[in-house]
Amino acid sequence: MPVYDAGMTGVRTQPPAPLRVLLVEDDALLRTSLAQALDMGPMSLVGAASSAREAATIADAHNLDVLVTDLELGRGPNGVVLAHALRRQRPDLGVVVLTSYADPRLVGTKMAQLPAGAEYITKQSVDDLDVLRRAVMRVALRGGRPQADEPAVIRAMGLTDSQIETMRLIAEGLSNAEIARRRVVTEKAVEVTVSRLRRQLGLEHDPSRNTRVEIARAYFALAGADAPDPARTA
Repeated sequence: MPVYDAGMTGVRTQPPAPLRVLLVEDDALLRTSLAQALDMGPMSLVGAASSAREAATIADAHNLDVLVTDLELGRGPNGVVLAHALRRQRPDLGVVVLTSYADPRLVGTKMAQLPAGAEYITKQSVDDLDVLRRAVMRVALRGGRPQADEPAVIRAMGLTDSQIETMRLIAEGLSNAEIARRRVVTEKAVEVTVSRLRRQLGLEHDPSRNTRVEIARAYFALAGADAPDPARTA
């Protein structure tokens, strides 16, 4: 490895080793774009995986400094489960969770469940890939230490865990009775939550519009995804 002059002292030393980054993203096109951004300058991409299983195999073969992972990875473990598994092997591993979900609770994950020191970044906020690269540098320095201002993400629209979970189940097409059974509450409690959701989301009472459909659309908007087309699913 070539040496370089560290400054005016004339002392010659080895350049700092690049940060070894593992990327996990199940969208092939986005994975390719992100891989290029994470394999330059002070960073070296050791692998780009499409699933947690594939990522674990790559991690076994490399020493890692930073994991950049999507939250949802299709079938199998999600990005948070993967991050915790790799942290058990590498306590100082930096973690960046990059996702389309405005709030991790939209997929049933609370901020407290994210690895300590992890940065949660929405894909919509990355209008410049330098945003992601800077996050990688920050978590590499922080390692497993908590952020001073954790949790860093602002809860989506001030919604409670109960409201977020109810939104998610409505978006899945469950009835109030089914949601009540799933959440082990009364059906009346679900009705109250739905009514509060309507008001908090700014959905005016309109007999011509289906409140549950509007809540589902709001959920998909927060998740950074398009709502399913009823005409295609009918």
